[in-house]
This record gives sequence, structure tokens and C-alpha cells, in this order.
Amino acid sequence: MNYLGHMILSGEDKHILLGNFIGDHISNKTLHHYSQSVQEGIHLHRAIDLYTDSHPKSRALRTVLFDQYRHRSRVILDLFYDHFLAAHFEYFHPLPLSVYVQKVYDTLQRQLDLMPTSAKHYFLAMKKYGWLEGYASTEGIRLVLNQMSKRKNIDPMGDAVDLLNDDYSYFKDTALEFLEDVIDHFGLEKSN
Repeated sequence: MNYLGHMILSGEDKHILLGNFIGDHISNKTLHHYSQSVQEGIHLHRAIDLYTDSHPKSRALRTVLFDQYRHRSRVILDLFYDHFLAAHFEYFHPLPLSVYVQKVYDTLQRQLDLMPTSAKHYFLAMKKYGWLEGYASTEGIRLVLNQMSKRKNIDPMGDAVDLLNDDYSYFKDTALEFLEDVIDHFGLEKSN
């Protein structure tokens, strides 16, 4: 799961939300610089990644992407999961997506000084370009994947959206089943 999935699985604790957001930017050597609750969020981030990567539904969906995208298929699939979460947000959260996203932005903005520089850059770009809300459309996903490709100077990953669109029903059904599983596993209550 990408940022939206991680954020929603953080629940309501602002420190866990911060830790979950910065999880990819923190090494074990610097973990002790953060409060216990931020560390819980970092550990939650890592647990979500492990659960997602090892889940049979994820393996099945990565198979469709792997021939063309190899190790990048994990990153692409994470964005696809966030697409289906955003597109069906009302099923997973009581707030509308736009209201939830603004709440997340406000919460993270107030903790900006606690973020490592790399996480600050991601947060500011996410907020400026409206990534989280943009995830609701396949073209929004394409845009984010292409921006990621430029930053990493690799072949554009946005074309993976063509594979998503070619077999949208399969991706949607499998992703929604996975989202049910991950939400149940991490104990988040759905809105419906």
C-alpha cells in the first residue's frame, strides 16, 4: 500500500500517523530519536509493507505486472491499491476523501519539524500536487508513477496503468478483497 493506505491504517493517533508516514525514511540507527508512539507508527509502516508484499492477492496481481516491470511491480501495485482505496473511500472511512485528506495534511503539517528532510520533500509535493485525492483516478495514478520515474531516472512506470485498464475488473476485485484483508488484519473498522 502507498501513502493513503498507510495513513488510513494509522487510525486517529497523530504520532502513529507521523511514524507511518516517515517509515520509509527512517533507519534502525535513527529510530531511537523518535518518541515511543512515533516508533509504533514506523513499526506499523513496516508491518503493513511486510503483510502487503507477502499476501497471496498481492503476489497474484504482481504476476500481471512482473514481466514488464520486475522489482518495480511492488511500487506500482502499491499505487494501484491506493487507487482502489481512494475510488471506493466511502466504503472504508466515514469521512469523504477530500475531508480526510485535508485532515491528514493538517496533522502532518503540524509535525513537519519532526520529519527527516526526504520525508518533508515527499509531504510537500504530495500536498502541493494533491496526490492522495488524485489516486482516485487512473490518470492520477499514471501521473504519480511518471513523476516517481523521473525522480529515480528510470523508464516511465505510468504505462502500467494501461495494464490496469486492460483488466480493470480483475484488479479491482482482487484489490478490494486485499483491502478487506489488510483492514481486518490491522483492526481498522470500515465505515459500512
